[in-house]
Amino acid sequence: MKVATETVQTQDRWVKPAEFTLPAGLIGFPEARRIALLYNPEELPLMWLRSVDNPSLNFIVIDPVGTIPGYTLEISDEDAETLGIRSPDEAIVLNIVTMKSSDPAEATVNLIGPIVINRETLIGRQIIIANFADYSARHPLLQTQPSES
Repeated sequence: MKVATETVQTQDRWVKPAEFTLPAGLIGFPEARRIALLYNPEELPLMWLRSVDNPSLNFIVIDPVGTIPGYTLEISDEDAETLGIRSPDEAIVLNIVTMKSSDPAEATVNLIGPIVINRETLIGRQIIIANFADYSARHPLLQTQPSES
């Protein structure tokens, strides 16, 4: 899988539906504050997060809705208040995927630390879900039901 490059040949394949701000950055990457969401329709449900300020910093992500059956995350009142989210419809949720090899069967998804973004303000935060004990940070992507830690 290739990261979107800035060539004319590949630009038409990539869609950038949103650019958002993570004031605290990502866990382990505090400098990653301005983020673009990119996807290639041929690679869905996999999408890319790219640091606007450091385009070499990229993450593969998925929208868990329709991809991870049974995944129900609980956000703390503090996180919801910080993001200005009053209902689930106001949130965009993205989970980071780890590819340890080119074999998709080995891909895992972090169900404990999703990135939650307010749809209206486009301000987000990577959080640790309140019900973290119910999920794994290394859930097999191709597994149909969330696994326990």
